[in-house]
Amino acid sequence: MSKVRHTSFAIALVVACASQLTCKVNPYCLDCERGDANHGSNDGGPFDGNTSDVIDAGCIPSGPEICDGKDNDCNGIVDDGVPGVGIACQNQMGECSGGVQQCVAGVLTCTKNPAPEICDGKDNDCNGLYDEGDPGGGGMCGSGVGECRKGFNRCVSGVIQCMGAVGPSTEICDIKDNDCDGMFDEGLTNLGACGVSNVGECKLGTLMCMGGSTTCVGAVDPVFEVCNTKDDDCNGVADNGYDLNTDSQNCGSCGHICGTGLANAGEANWGCSAGSCIVMSCKAGYHDNNGLASDGCEFGQCFTTGVEVCDGVDNDCDGTVDEQLGAPPAICATRGECAGSVAQCMAAQGWKCNYAATVSTDVDGNIVPETKCDNKDNDCNGIVDDHQPNLGQSCHDAGLGICQGTGAYACDSVTPDGPAVCMITTSGGMATPEQCNGQDDDCDGTVDENAPDAMVDVKNAANTLLFHIYTYEASRPDASATVGGTMSARSCSRPGVVPWSSVTETQAAAACTAAGKRLCTAAEWQLACEGNAATVYPYGNTYQPNACNGNDYDPNCTLPDNDVLEPTGSSYGCPMKPAQSVCVSAFGAFDMSGNLKEWTSTQVQPNAFNVRGGAFDTAAGGLACRFDFVSMDPTFSFANLGFRCCSDPP
Repeated sequence: MSKVRHTSFAIALVVACASQLTCKVNPYCLDCERGDANHGSNDGGPFDGNTSDVIDAGCIPSGPEICDGKDNDCNGIVDDGVPGVGIACQNQMGECSGGVQQCVAGVLTCTKNPAPEICDGKDNDCNGLYDEGDPGGGGMCGSGVGECRKGFNRCVSGVIQCMGAVGPSTEICDIKDNDCDGMFDEGLTNLGACGVSNVGECKLGTLMCMGGSTTCVGAVDPVFEVCNTKDDDCNGVADNGYDLNTDSQNCGSCGHICGTGLANAGEANWGCSAGSCIVMSCKAGYHDNNGLASDGCEFGQCFTTGVEVCDGVDNDCDGTVDEQLGAPPAICATRGECAGSVAQCMAAQGWKCNYAATVSTDVDGNIVPETKCDNKDNDCNGIVDDHQPNLGQSCHDAGLGICQGTGAYACDSVTPDGPAVCMITTSGGMATPEQCNGQDDDCDGTVDENAPDAMVDVKNAANTLLFHIYTYEASRPDASATVGGTMSARSCSRPGVVPWSSVTETQAAAACTAAGKRLCTAAEWQLACEGNAATVYPYGNTYQPNACNGNDYDPNCTLPDNDVLEPTGSSYGCPMKPAQSVCVSAFGAFDMSGNLKEWTSTQVQPNAFNVRGGAFDTAAGGLACRFDFVSMDPTFSFANLGFRCCSDPP
């Protein structure tokens, strides 16, 4: 039956090939399997899928190739060209990233598929998480022997790690199994040398672990050094601390005690020098005056009271009284009439001083306070005639003021035991009319009373007297050409003195009142400055930098510019100063422009008073008579601020 089937197929194939004229029939292998060498291929080669190959006679095409393990398109190749192969798989997370579809054994699968999670820091199951669930963890790890403690495995950063375990450490002496080998303190029998040293009598031992602590075994330690020719304290020196040259208990050799068997040994305190016994000191009441050790302390009993002093007693118990006292003590006074006095030893009376006849002494020779006024220091205290407390002090006669004569208290040669008298050396002057100078010129006992001030009359255009004003800026009574003075009883108006600066409005008003005047108003001050012609400056309408002492004026006419205060009524000018000042108003008032700013009594606002005139450091605009932009608190003061006073007629 098989033969019949094959014959029929062969005939059919021949017919088919004949009709298409494309098939190449192998008459010897009509039923060759697909892929047999040189069989079933139109080109005579193996079946390779070319269009010229012969389709398997037993294959019936079922449509396009799909992944089912069959040759759907009968091209001789199973599952070739399957749609979807090579396309990215749906799950691209974790280790599935980059996976594409493939056809394997008739099933469409992915080249990268999820796998169970392992501890490697990767997303093995492709769910977007890595190492979740502690893969590989949970089991115990480590050792539980001795001081070690077990832990648990945990997946940490992609690596299985033993967590919480306590591992072994170096074995130490503590009765514990530190290295977790089942034994404690093993091998700790020789931990090194111990002890002080191998010097002298000392020996080093071995440090061992015993009972959980280290113990030094076999060491010989230092002991207190004794005199025995051995190094007991192990410092490298035998018998150190025992000087056979100086030790009285071991003098010359160990155990030799000084004083043993010697005469008078019991009264001596022995010492040792150069290996021989000597007497260092004697007991109370005994003395070694001959210096021989063979007889100890041979002199006594004599109780010393110290070094020899002048008292008629053998203080040092050397058999001689008051000998070698040395220089006399400095008990004698040496000042004044006592100069050159030296003490003398008077045995039981002690040291005594013999003073000159001019020294004041009592019956026992003791110095007493002086009573004579003889220009001598009779009581030798360094002060001449100190019983006269006013000697040499200034004194005066009964005159007053400048009429008073002055001198000093001196001894009265006629009555030397009496008090010092006032010797006038400078006679007083003659009385003169009172001036404002801080002195009592008229000798009436009052200073500067009713002293006249230099003032000028200020009149209107009709020649009517309106008021008087200081000719010069106000000054202190004791002012001079170089200093402003200190007296503040009243103000003065006089030329050639340093004006009163650094003054408050309150002080200025009081000084004017004390002088019988008042502080000028701003209007009065301005009229006195500009005159009835109302000039811009006191000297005229054109500004002159060297007319008054303002900022532009330099006293020495050389750079740098020096802004300084000048005496009242000074002349200004460069390169030469004029004989008379031109800084004067039409009424004759000096320095109303510059030198010092001046207070007025005009109150321009609450607690502020007008200041006029400018000062030595003021620019041209501020030096004008009408410049009134400055006002100050009445308690303000400054080095460039002064004043002048006014009074009403007559």
